[in-house]
Amino acid sequence: MRTQLLAMLCTASLLPALAVAGDAVLPGKPAPDFALKDTAGENQRLADWRGEVVLLSFWAEWCGRCSDQLDQLEQIRKEYAGRGVRVVAVNIDGPATAARAAAARSGLTVLHDADQAVARQYALSNLPLTVLVDPHGTVRHVHEKYRGGDAALYDEELAALLQE
Repeated sequence: MRTQLLAMLCTASLLPALAVAGDAVLPGKPAPDFALKDTAGENQRLADWRGEVVLLSFWAEWCGRCSDQLDQLEQIRKEYAGRGVRVVAVNIDGPATAARAAAARSGLTVLHDADQAVARQYALSNLPLTVLVDPHGTVRHVHEKYRGGDAALYDEELAALLQE
């Protein structure tokens, strides 16, 4: 418990430093490309998912709302399976333990950003950060934090993107 609290405080204190003025991911702009390893150790690149709608969520183990959101993202993944939607959870914890656990209990694509380099690209300042990317690689929606009704909003936005 003490170690988890210390990790939470250290990571939380880094979050404001990750955001750089003017670097925020904005709707209508290209999503910053990246390559990260999944929990099987395979490199995954955002650009490889062109042609699909990508729901990208940055999270950490200590973030309680992130856990709630991951459960909802798994439901969204199931609902949109085979329909051109990729749900990707990017864990920013130092150790990969939480990322491996999330991958084991869900069907989500879970990536690990241990040094938070990709989090810096996405100007992460609040968790979870959820970014919807269209099939052309353009950011369409950005959501900070998570509230209970957000899953319905994601569903609405995904449905609209698939109809374009």
